[in-house]
Amino acid sequence: MKIFKTFIAAMLILLLFGNTALAAGEVADPAADTEAVAEPLNETDDLEVTQIYEHSSEWGYKYLIAVCKNKTDTDLEVAWDTISYDKAGDILETGSSYSAYVSGGQSFTLYALFLDSADADNYTYNINYEEARFIVPAYNEVTLTDKVSSNGKLILTATNNSNYDLNTIQAATLFFDENDNLVGFDDSYIVNSNYNVKAGETVVKDIRPPEEATSYMVYYTAYRY
Repeated sequence: MKIFKTFIAAMLILLLFGNTALAAGEVADPAADTEAVAEPLNETDDLEVTQIYEHSSEWGYKYLIAVCKNKTDTDLEVAWDTISYDKAGDILETGSSYSAYVSGGQSFTLYALFLDSADADNYTYNINYEEARFIVPAYNEVTLTDKVSSNGKLILTATNNSNYDLNTIQAATLFFDENDNLVGFDDSYIVNSNYNVKAGETVVKDIRPPEEATSYMVYYTAYRY
């Protein structure tokens, strides 16, 4: 299987199974947080985009969030290029994004932040990936649990089960209302005070949820050098 490619997956399927819970994130208008209109540029059998969401923060920023799955048995480094457009079809800006280091078979998220695209009407995106070579994905070396506490916070607990220190454990949490509309998004680094996770260590992160959220999904990544 060829790993070095550039692609855009076109399949968008209805996602939403999850835990009943409250949620965290900043949202100005929950009705505006819907599945995004995003145009794929090409396709691949190696990575699947199962859902794409658009989320507005209270500051007017826009997030484009893709729920993805690595369908290969190979560890990958994945990133994407994103562009927002106004209603006339003119470019507004390019999105600021990051690379994800994912294990074979892993589900994960990519997201892009648009600082000046409050009125974005649609997007295009291009996902690039290659075999992970210098950074080792550690998804299978981590156990992550989530639970809503008695005071309403979402508690994320991550344990490094490996014999190696991890550089980071990162959790992306999507929160939904009773009608399955996205009403919150949180990206958390679950690390200790030294900004890593030692071999065998358990680290806890709490998130304050928005009132309108009734369910959530957590996708996490981890890696070491």
